[in-house]
Amino acid sequence: QQAEDAGASLLIVASNKEGAITGMVGGPRRRRRWLVGRWTPRVPALMVSKAAGRRISLSLGRGERLSADFLPRDTFWSEVCSEIATAALAVGLVVLGAFQSVEDLRRPAAPSSHRDDVVVVEGHSGLHFVLFGSTMLVALFFLMRYLIYVLLVVFASGAVSGAVAFLEPPLAALCPSLRRTRAFRLPARLASWMGLAEEHSCSDALAEFAGCALAALFLVYRNDDAYGWLLQNTIATMLLLTIQSTVRLPNLRTGTALLVCTFFFDIFWVFVSPLIFKKSVMIEVATGGGTGQSVPMVLKVPSGLPGQFKILGLGDIALPGLLISMLLRHDLLRRSRRLRGYFVAGLLGYAIGLGATFLSLFLTKHGQPALLFLVPGTLLPTFVIAWRKGELRELWTASYGPEEPPEGYEELADEAAKQD
Repeated sequence: QQAEDAGASLLIVASNKEGAITGMVGGPRRRRRWLVGRWTPRVPALMVSKAAGRRISLSLGRGERLSADFLPRDTFWSEVCSEIATAALAVGLVVLGAFQSVEDLRRPAAPSSHRDDVVVVEGHSGLHFVLFGSTMLVALFFLMRYLIYVLLVVFASGAVSGAVAFLEPPLAALCPSLRRTRAFRLPARLASWMGLAEEHSCSDALAEFAGCALAALFLVYRNDDAYGWLLQNTIATMLLLTIQSTVRLPNLRTGTALLVCTFFFDIFWVFVSPLIFKKSVMIEVATGGGTGQSVPMVLKVPSGLPGQFKILGLGDIALPGLLISMLLRHDLLRRSRRLRGYFVAGLLGYAIGLGATFLSLFLTKHGQPALLFLVPGTLLPTFVIAWRKGELRELWTASYGPEEPPEGYEELADEAAKQD
């Protein structure tokens, strides 16, 4: 009403949260029944995110013209399609990462399929994850305006290591001389501090250049609704595939401990933390905490209105993905039929868990801890099948770490060598 009395033709309200542009009021002038002498304002109003409000303020300050059109839209089906696309992307990445993690079994004669950087998850890693993750969440909750830029730089740096992991091998295969030719050498102290090798071949240099270009593009266009999400998903995809290739669960006991710990971790920081911090710490951190910046550790798929996205945390893909990768490894070693093994059942349970997550989100209109549905969706079918097959003890105490090749590995390698 004050804006209309002042002669305004449009009212813009900047929210402290990310979200789609929303029309608030606007209509024919009529008297409010509950307020004598007051009228319903005719001035249309918009609620925009804090970042959009900052851009609008800067544009008006430069004297640029601002116009707005109100178009009623039914976003139900577009949101359904975006949820299906998000689930399909997550399931596809789990499948791709699982098959990439067992390259040493699928192609044992290929030297490139053997990695010497595989890390085995330990039994107490679940508790360590909860303690470290909780500390990071609380720090981000209170210091988001500063730490968000550290997160952005760390995430962007993953583009460089990801590009080397996925672009260098095909470059070297296409032109072997690139790998044999040295491009540059880093000082030993600098290489140790950065966690990089001292010697860099031409194929390494080309892949690193591509990774740096991708990182720079992401940092520049991260808030661009047209391109930012594509750049972010590209880096996130490389990070997720790298995790599944280099991190391995040795047995079901370790996998269960890790997933159960993260199950309660997710529930606490989404549902219980508001009782302590007055806000859901997980949701507040995931949405940028009012900084106008989005936390990059998520997959984003456009949904409904411009600037609106469906998001899924990378941990909701990586953690169940580790279990599914282990199940595929077990199936290959036991030569289980695809439909009678653990891999398909675990993958189907993961897909059903994603569906339950999105359905709960739609019904409650509130952020949901995806692991609340994904952990039971993957663990329950695994335990049921293992119990029916009488393999529960074997799977519980297996040793699929790289230090000691599991039973059957040498036999698979010999068979592949004979076929070659």
